[in-house]
Amino acid sequence: MSVDHALFRKHLPVFPIVPMHQRGKGSLDLRYENVTQDGRLAALTLSHAIGAALWRDVLERDPALPTMAAQGILPILTRLAVVTGGGPIAVRAPIHAEGGFELVRTLDAEGRTRYRVDLFADATGTYGTVWGTPHARAGEPVALGSVWAEHILTKPFAPPAERTVTELPLGMVHSRDVSHFVPKSLFSTKVDWLAEWQFDVAPIVFGLGHTDSNQHVNSLVYPHLMEQAALRLLHAHGLKDVSFVARFEMAYRKPSFAGDELRLRLRLRKTSEGNARVESIFEDPEGDERVFGSMDLVAGFPLGKSFAGFPLGKSSR
Repeated sequence: MSVDHALFRKHLPVFPIVPMHQRGKGSLDLRYENVTQDGRLAALTLSHAIGAALWRDVLERDPALPTMAAQGILPILTRLAVVTGGGPIAVRAPIHAEGGFELVRTLDAEGRTRYRVDLFADATGTYGTVWGTPHARAGEPVALGSVWAEHILTKPFAPPAERTVTELPLGMVHSRDVSHFVPKSLFSTKVDWLAEWQFDVAPIVFGLGHTDSNQHVNSLVYPHLMEQAALRLLHAHGLKDVSFVARFEMAYRKPSFAGDELRLRLRLRKTSEGNARVESIFEDPEGDERVFGSMDLVAGFPLGKSFAGFPLGKSSR
């Protein structure tokens, strides 16, 4: 039985049609902290659907990967967008992910040719509950959400002047030319802000526990920290019930490292649906902007109900 992810995809870039060798699928086992008390998949968990569908198998077997590695070229995450909210599901059953990838060419802000790998995936689970009365549709498939990730090809361990990849290795061909994504374009043009730009209560200090083998702070640390700050801001403005992250989008301009100190600036808008949009900028003490974020939070739903119709409104911009 097929499921429709259109409700989630409409908040993301359009998924391109790619050949079968650029498509993949896989499963992802869940932990207790991945599913909320009302049976929804946590947004940060959904980001791992990319790994389950593509990194573990399809991309590992792609002949371009060793070619790039031999030249010190790595795909570095520059944009991540996640939309979730389907359910309820039980933590016992794995979720299934299916997606694809595409190699594209773009011009960056300086007019330089850049190459990007775009990855995208849908996540599907099965209706279920952990406690209480079994769900009326237990065992049937349910769309859980979708994810989009952009990676710029770069040589991160080369001297600074040699890190930009402006030509592909011999044998590699891009599919098409696409527009360059400007990080600040993820911000809303709305002006009815409930709270204008303000710093979070305390600075952020990164430690080794925030880093990964790419030698910098892991990309998922930022949306996690943003969620905590967003909840504090919502609480301060009386929106205590608006607490589920149904969508987030992060744009990564510059990495951070263990020992770095950043400040997080946020602003808050209440949407016409009664939910909230929070936007953020992670910057260093000198004001250099490193990471940009946009997050939609929605209120809780009655236990046992379907969440496929959560109202994000128009959203991505």
